[in-house]
Amino acid sequence: MKTHRLGVYGGTFDPIHTGHLVIARGVVDHCALDRLLFVPSARPPHKQGHAIAPADDRYLMAQLAARQDPRLEVSDLEINRPGLSYTVDTLDALRRIYGATCEVYLVIGADSLLEIDTWHAPERLFELATVVTVPRPGKDLAGVDPRWRDHVVTIQLPEIDISSTDIRRRAGIGLPISHMVPGEVADYIEEHRLYSDRAACGE
Repeated sequence: MKTHRLGVYGGTFDPIHTGHLVIARGVVDHCALDRLLFVPSARPPHKQGHAIAPADDRYLMAQLAARQDPRLEVSDLEINRPGLSYTVDTLDALRRIYGATCEVYLVIGADSLLEIDTWHAPERLFELATVVTVPRPGKDLAGVDPRWRDHVVTIQLPEIDISSTDIRRRAGIGLPISHMVPGEVADYIEEHRLYSDRAACGE
């Protein structure tokens, strides 16, 4: 039976931007994935108290962005699941959906990997998936616990200096963002005035 290679890329995606797409495509190519799922988080445990756009809006923006590449899809697993959005629960659910022949590759940012010990059941993450990270310049993995670092696939990609915080700030004061997000995402943000009534907050 053919093995299915599935990428899983979670985050708030508030909003999804060009940098996310570069990372997704780079991981698909490097790891020879059949497809990659963006998984917008509904209630991220590490961002309690931070204002974020409604989950439905973030999901729809991710769908608009993913339409550019047939290898990219968007999952509503975390949006439809009650409670906090724990990555380990998402991986368990995907294992049940896709079965034992599915190889899962979990994309985790270098910043998040440095805090992996604070995640829910981090050891289980490494049992359920191959962890892939794309370090940013100046963000090496020296500070990651060796028991995790030694099992991470590291991919070097061109840096795309874009942040969701800056996009929200620019949108909030009426500056253009079309060079930072796919055109359909920029149109969606403008049409729904997602960030026009509040100051930018953390990523």
